[in-house]
Amino acid sequence: MIIPLRRTFASSFIAGAVVFAAPTTALPAQNEAMPLRATVEMQPAPASAAWGVINGLRQELASLITAKNLRPVHETAEQLGAALIKLREASKDLPADKLKRVQGAVANLAKALDGAHDAADEGNQAGTEKQLKAVDGLLKVLAAQYPSEVATAKPVPAGLEDHSAHMHAAAHGEPTVEVTLLPSKAPQAGTSVPVVVKLATKDGKPVTSADLELAHTKLVHLLIVDAGLTSYTHEHPIETAPGEWSFTFNPKAGGTYTVFADLLPKSTGMQEYAKTTVRVDGPGRPLDTNLNLTATVDGYRFDLKIPADEPLTAGDASVVSVHVTKPDGTPASNLEPIMAAFAHGVGFTADLTSVLHVHPMGKEPEMESERGGPDLSFHLQPAMAGFFKFYVQVQIDGQSRFAGFGLNAAPAKPDSTAHHHDGTPITYACPMHPEITSDKVGDKCPKCGMSLTAKKT
Repeated sequence: MIIPLRRTFASSFIAGAVVFAAPTTALPAQNEAMPLRATVEMQPAPASAAWGVINGLRQELASLITAKNLRPVHETAEQLGAALIKLREASKDLPADKLKRVQGAVANLAKALDGAHDAADEGNQAGTEKQLKAVDGLLKVLAAQYPSEVATAKPVPAGLEDHSAHMHAAAHGEPTVEVTLLPSKAPQAGTSVPVVVKLATKDGKPVTSADLELAHTKLVHLLIVDAGLTSYTHEHPIETAPGEWSFTFNPKAGGTYTVFADLLPKSTGMQEYAKTTVRVDGPGRPLDTNLNLTATVDGYRFDLKIPADEPLTAGDASVVSVHVTKPDGTPASNLEPIMAAFAHGVGFTADLTSVLHVHPMGKEPEMESERGGPDLSFHLQPAMAGFFKFYVQVQIDGQSRFAGFGLNAAPAKPDSTAHHHDGTPITYACPMHPEITSDKVGDKCPKCGMSLTAKKT
């Protein structure tokens, strides 16, 4: 049996929904001295602050569903899921019995919220309403574990500035974990080499399995791609010592490879990407910016479609579909579960400053015997304009296959600045980090990814 552990983050890579991660700064290769970047410790927010955000987002979710405005439900459900994780992390001082019920309720709420945004994505009003009832029931169970004055905290209006109770997070785009790769010998193209991955906090403390949450059945996902964006692999190192994780690297070409360690630290409850590079001896491949909507791997054909009314545009969400065909031309309905999903999507911008990791929309497999396909849908929201490479990974007959698509995101629509009736600009702020403000409609928080909304005056 598969236990699908879906990540729920406001900023990026929720199952079926994704936003390009905020730009990151490359960690130098093993032989370079410069550090990855400064990091900031994240502290749990008070439970009362978390409940204020939860109650506000629940109101927003209910309003959207009641108004049959299903398009924004996906993002709001993600934001509510992120707030619930914050609440869980802020509740570790509860009595053991209550803490256990909190953990169970948050896990079940994650499933209900997944169901809500899946139904909303499909335009299923009745299904979305059903999931909202489930969310409300679970929130009552969750609230019963806290003093009434905590669980009934006044809903935080989006952007309400309250510096006494806001949630702390890492600085813009900064991971709390640093990663270093230590190959047993100089990597060469076409040759396998054992590699030790060292994970540590800013102050050098080893990051162990006890410090990480499972995300789609794995503690560490390594997303590895060459500079040409033509060779990509997805690895899962095994912990061999405190702070040390091992895997075998088999580069197909030479040149510089960028490695993103996709992690979910328990200390933050938020997904992050620690980044480094590794040099491989041998001729490298130039950046290939050719666009393609069709890819063939081992005879399997992958066709990607972008809806005409939702073109890929920086800052806007689009639902793209991928149809998989067997070598004999028949639909491929034999996609096997891989890491609790029927596929994984990973994308990289041309300059390798941004990465995405997304899973198909819809129901995820619960049993190893289940099969998916031939059609997969992914919710994409590029953060920047320009070329990016999107890889779809599926498993067939026990073997992973990676289909790469060269895509382009159009420039973002012109920002608009809204004004009050008296002509003064409206200020937008993040409900989780009210110190983050903007005067532009549609901006997002660089810390957690939530949409900035108008502050009350």
